[in-house]
Amino acid sequence: MSTPLSPPSRPPSPAPLYRRTPVRIACVQYDPKLGKVKENTARVEELTKGLTPGSLDLLVLPEMALSGYMFSSAISILPYLEPQRIGPTSLLARSLARRLRCHVIAGYPEALPTAPQPSSSSRPSTPMTSQRNNTGPHEMKDLEGEGEGVGWNSAVVVGPSGEVVGNYRKTFRFETDKTWAKEGDGFVHFDLPEPLGRVAVGICMDMNPKDFIAPWDAFELATYCREKAVDMLIVPMNWLSPPAEPPNETPEEDPLAPSESNLNYWAARLQPLHDPTPGYTSQAPGDADPEGGKEVVFVACNRVGTEEGTKFVGTSCVMTVSCNPSRIELVECCNISEERVLVATVS
Repeated sequence: MSTPLSPPSRPPSPAPLYRRTPVRIACVQYDPKLGKVKENTARVEELTKGLTPGSLDLLVLPEMALSGYMFSSAISILPYLEPQRIGPTSLLARSLARRLRCHVIAGYPEALPTAPQPSSSSRPSTPMTSQRNNTGPHEMKDLEGEGEGVGWNSAVVVGPSGEVVGNYRKTFRFETDKTWAKEGDGFVHFDLPEPLGRVAVGICMDMNPKDFIAPWDAFELATYCREKAVDMLIVPMNWLSPPAEPPNETPEEDPLAPSESNLNYWAARLQPLHDPTPGYTSQAPGDADPEGGKEVVFVACNRVGTEEGTKFVGTSCVMTVSCNPSRIELVECCNISEERVLVATVS
């Protein structure tokens, strides 16, 4: 257990400590197919077609929402890297934002400006098709050298009029990312209009200790959120259950239930926002210390399905977290297998 942190000095935020109006959030939890960008785009459009324009403040899509995730090399992901603003994910996010009149955050594999591109006429039917005949020897050497990366695992932030208002590059890379992605420049936040306020964006592995070797109680992402006095933490994910340590076997999970172990893990990784261990009592208006009791909305948007033998655990959720009194509330969550649009309102 870490030493309790004293409340930081709080920089100005565009949202009040306690929101004047509710914030309405939706997460698209679904099963994207690896490399099937057009089909995945159509699936997201199908899942979101019933949402009413003006009914949301924020819509979130998972990490690498249209490309899939389990790319084994820089060569295999190369045809699916996207430029900023005009790639398939950004175009979909901009279209959804304009139609629904809300902010949209979506994960995508961002291309380096100088990344070598295969011929459009030889675009593979699956991402595992070799690109060795379409990329020259010098480019191949660059792609297979020193793990410098051909892009970033990123998330685009789009405003209600369809304009791109932010871009975040994943800071802590999972082992799959390290086959192709460069490390981002560090955590960031965006000051957005009420009721969103100061919004930090992380991507999946950012919730963990760096490389799984940093001290548990560094709480890198949550500490950043506390220091910057964020109002919301949004985390697109491709989150999976870790394998059991031998000789134990991974227990079967109820496909119609959320993953309680992962909900508890995410809550534990948010400790600086609710330190010490939270209780689950109701908070009366006016009882909280205005310096130490700020509520933070946590949104995890995960995917489901199995890809290249890896199973993802869904459980997309919205939580509220505060530290005075120390409290976490699970507002809404999905189960580990369903495809649906989770909709939650935080008062």
